[in-house]
Amino acid sequence: MDGRLYKNTVGLLALWAGMGCGVAWGGETLHLDIREFQLENGLEVLMLEDHAVPLVTVQVWYRVGSRNERPGITGISHFLEHLMFKGTTRYGPGRYSALVQRSGGTENAFTSYDMTAYHAVVPASQLELALDLEADRMTNLLLAPEAIASEREVVKEERRLRQENTPTGPMYEELGATAFKAHPYQWPVIGWMSDIDAITRDDLLAHYKTFYAPNNATLIIVGDMETAATLELARRHFGAIPQGPPPPQVRPPEPPQPGERRVEIPRPTAVPVLSIAYHIPQFDHPDALPLEVLSQILSQGESSRLYQALVYQQQLATSIGTDADLRMEPGLFTVVCMVQAAKSPAEVEAAIYEQLTQVTEESITERELQKAINQALSGFVFRQDSIQQQGFTIGSFHMLQSYKIINEYIARLRQVTRQDVARVARTYLTKQNRTVVTVVPAAPAKAG
Repeated sequence: MDGRLYKNTVGLLALWAGMGCGVAWGGETLHLDIREFQLENGLEVLMLEDHAVPLVTVQVWYRVGSRNERPGITGISHFLEHLMFKGTTRYGPGRYSALVQRSGGTENAFTSYDMTAYHAVVPASQLELALDLEADRMTNLLLAPEAIASEREVVKEERRLRQENTPTGPMYEELGATAFKAHPYQWPVIGWMSDIDAITRDDLLAHYKTFYAPNNATLIIVGDMETAATLELARRHFGAIPQGPPPPQVRPPEPPQPGERRVEIPRPTAVPVLSIAYHIPQFDHPDALPLEVLSQILSQGESSRLYQALVYQQQLATSIGTDADLRMEPGLFTVVCMVQAAKSPAEVEAAIYEQLTQVTEESITERELQKAINQALSGFVFRQDSIQQQGFTIGSFHMLQSYKIINEYIARLRQVTRQDVARVARTYLTKQNRTVVTVVPAAPAKAG
């Protein structure tokens, strides 16, 4: 278990390539035969039979992430994810991972802004073991003081390595903290160091009891199993877990941004790094797919607009990328650029805005649009080829909206028009709506 952080976007989520018996692929449509059930305690169960290999993935997705935190306990969802591997009243410290690995399986977990998920892949003969282990830690977590103390140091070191000691880690943190003023998306998933230091066992236990309940979770099983028999196993292991009270809702909406926000961060880097963020709607908004296609047109591949203009022609940047980060609630469309040596961030920024203003209905060719759509489709169909990734796709779509959207994705993507792409660029990529964070090389310290 490495406690890795996971960012959910349509570009990352829209994935699938397994061709098992639960799948129909006809070139223009993709249909996953996902079966849906709900236990009396509120636990959702989603299953997809795929008999291509004698393996099964068991995943439990909880509707809790950093958006469910508050100042003082930021990072608690990720901290608790680590502790879910540190023993229960039935299985002592280290037993979960040892039992899965002894059975020939693998296991891990991730936390994002919107969700936390635990996943294992085991031989089909070990399906019941995986279900037993997940059901057990849904309700019997130890949270031993010595484990909390040890894992706190692990999380702190993870934060240092991934956030504080990298050239761009502080940039991304400042981008979120500056773009969001009211919504919990303003803090990083891993949390602030002062909060990681201060989180208590009582805080962790309250978070666990609030969010780790069957009515706040979805059990996903994909692979070489029979649906009816597996449902009975799920009832046997999860059915007796009591339903919890409805978790509190995330209340603070982000108010409209009244004007451009700017931050400059001096860092010990060789070249400047420029990041620009624009507020965009949530995953289930009609503009989500046009924004994804816009991102493809702007930066996917060396023939994309921003790469051609800034890297190849003007030689202002060494790399540039965009991301439509679509979340459960309104997220950010980001542009991140490594500035070429001897070029100024202001030069690069002006060139980026010039390219963004040129995204018009007239300038987008039909070939350019179809290329962007085809790139998104190829990612959807061919990027993943395992039952684990099938489970990730089902879980991610279901947490953000519904697993049913998977079977509609291709048709919806093909409906995106040049007018749609130009409209979302014009609507969201505006000066008033943007936040700019620049990392600049730190000046040498003065001697004496």
